[in-house]
Amino acid sequence: MKSGILFFIVILCVVMACQDEADCISSTTDFVNLRFYKVEDNETDTIEFFSLKPLASDSTLLSDTTINSVIRLPLDLNATSTSFVFDTEFGRDTLILGYETSTRLISEECGIELLVFGLQSLRNDFDSIQVVNDILVEEINEDIRIYN
Repeated sequence: MKSGILFFIVILCVVMACQDEADCISSTTDFVNLRFYKVEDNETDTIEFFSLKPLASDSTLLSDTTINSVIRLPLDLNATSTSFVFDTEFGRDTLILGYETSTRLISEECGIELLVFGLQSLRNDFDSIQVVNDILVEEINEDIRIYN
């Protein structure tokens, strides 16, 4: 009986020692996915951008580009909101997004990951807007719907 228990403990130790490294894949992101729709028929829309800029920056994210309904915008993780100015064929629009951030320990081997959640529109000049996903993860390709 003692040899059976000892054998089981040895096998258990060998199996635990041979396990693969920890899975360090994080699915979180600090990019928000916007999808544009036509207000009259709820179909996706192609938008001509003259420029798209973060409000607190001189950088330009898009310039003289036509977008087939979806764009990914980076959020400022050092703040609780990020503002964007859209200059499109429909005119100039401002979008201010609010959110919260937090960290979560994946494992001792992998470290922490940053979570962005509570996504909301604090201000916008579009016809209408709908937040369809308020927790940002890579697998989801639509976080906000914008209707023109």
